[in-house]
Amino acid sequence: MNTQVKAQDFFDRMRRENQSFRLLSDNISSEDMVLSGTFRRTTVRQGLTVHYSDVINLCDLSTETEMQPHLGIKLFFQGGVAASIGDHDIPMARKGERDDRWIPSATLFSQRHRESFRRCAQIGDRVRKFTIRIFPEWLESGDVFGHSDSAALKAFTAEHLASMSWNPSPSLIALAEQAMHPPPLQPFMQKLYLESRALGIIAEAFGRLASIRSAPAGTSSLRPAERKRLERAKERLRGSRGSLPTVEELAAEAGVSVNTLQRLFHIAHGTTVFNYVRRLKLEEARMALETEGLSIAQAAFLAGYSSTANFSTAFKRQYGFSPKEARTV
Repeated sequence: MNTQVKAQDFFDRMRRENQSFRLLSDNISSEDMVLSGTFRRTTVRQGLTVHYSDVINLCDLSTETEMQPHLGIKLFFQGGVAASIGDHDIPMARKGERDDRWIPSATLFSQRHRESFRRCAQIGDRVRKFTIRIFPEWLESGDVFGHSDSAALKAFTAEHLASMSWNPSPSLIALAEQAMHPPPLQPFMQKLYLESRALGIIAEAFGRLASIRSAPAGTSSLRPAERKRLERAKERLRGSRGSLPTVEELAAEAGVSVNTLQRLFHIAHGTTVFNYVRRLKLEEARMALETEGLSIAQAAFLAGYSSTANFSTAFKRQYGFSPKEARTV
């Protein structure tokens, strides 16, 4: 819906979705306008729901809801309201240091028990977000934990209020944008379209969790301080576009020498920094080709190649098919 919403209508709608919903603000009358914008909640499959909202708060508004146990992926594209699950604050989008552009945030949450979700917004706050809720029945029906590689996810879901936050990739942002603004389709096709985008987002979140929590060969032999330095260098890599950071820049980011950084990557991943960077950026380029429809030149830039021919050669050597074929997958 895209309209201004009265307090009573907002309250009734939220209570239909969750009987525990309540307003904490005591200075709002039933006829006051509280929100303006668009919000939608859809159950795409049993145990899997998505929620999109792009709203401006028309008054100071505080709410509380009791949440059922679930696994949640929260993407914030704009806005800085205060929100929390239990005693854990939810990371929000933030503005860049050099301009006013919003930097999106992504967070994966595991909630094992019922918890209170609180949201406090001030008049004029705009929030643009996309949320996926995954309930136990969906995880069980898809045999998500049936493979040995799912150990990290299984351990994560066993924790109450476990969380993992990261800067979402361009392909993840594109999937969310497509889900929020689907093309005109028949109702059953629209739900399939929405589910396919949600699954792509889930795949990135689960894959990222596995890369962080699964111990690569040799990682266990690193000291905690060394693992933190290694992760700082990898975070710098994930956020880079176009011209890739040099080994010297990554070492400076991690606070170690170039030789030490090379040693950490060799222990953790069995390869050099250069080879790790190339594999990571080729994977990002592949995802962008398959989900965003990037041109081969754009994908080459994303992967850090100045030559599309060199990019195509490296891509085919890595995956066994060309970038052109990836765009038609």
